[in-house]
Amino acid sequence: MAYNSDAFECVTHGDILIVTPVRDFKSVRDGELRDAYNEIYRQFMNNAVRNLIIDFTHVEYFGSTFVGVMIRLANKVRDVGGATVLCRMNDDIRGILKQLMLLEHPKTEFFWKRSDTRETAIQLLLQEATSQST
Repeated sequence: MAYNSDAFECVTHGDILIVTPVRDFKSVRDGELRDAYNEIYRQFMNNAVRNLIIDFTHVEYFGSTFVGVMIRLANKVRDVGGATVLCRMNDDIRGILKQLMLLEHPKTEFFWKRSDTRETAIQLLLQEATSQST
C-alpha cells in the first residue's frame, strides 16, 4: 500500500512503511501536515504495517509540528510492536534533533534508531524482526 501527498511519499517494504517528505517543511502548511499525518497513522491500523522509516533525503529544516508528528508516529509504531528508524539526516537535521534532546542525549529514551541509508534502515528493521521471532 502506498500513500502520496504534496508533503510525503509513502511506500511499503514488507511490514515497513517508508515515509519520505518530498519537500522542505518551510513550505508545508500545518493543516496539510496534519492531514498527511492522519493518513499515515491509518496505515498502522490494519496490522499489515508495523515498522516505520522516515527518510530525510529532501529535508533541510522542520518545525515543531513535524516533531510532534514524528513522536506520535513513533509511539504508534511502538504500540503495534514495531520500531522506527530515521535515515539520511544531514547535519542540520541531526543538530535540530540534538538540540531538542531527541537524539543522542543520555537522559532521553529515544523513540527511534538512526541509519545513514534507507537500505541500512531496512536491514536494521529486518534483523530486529528476526531476533524477536527467535
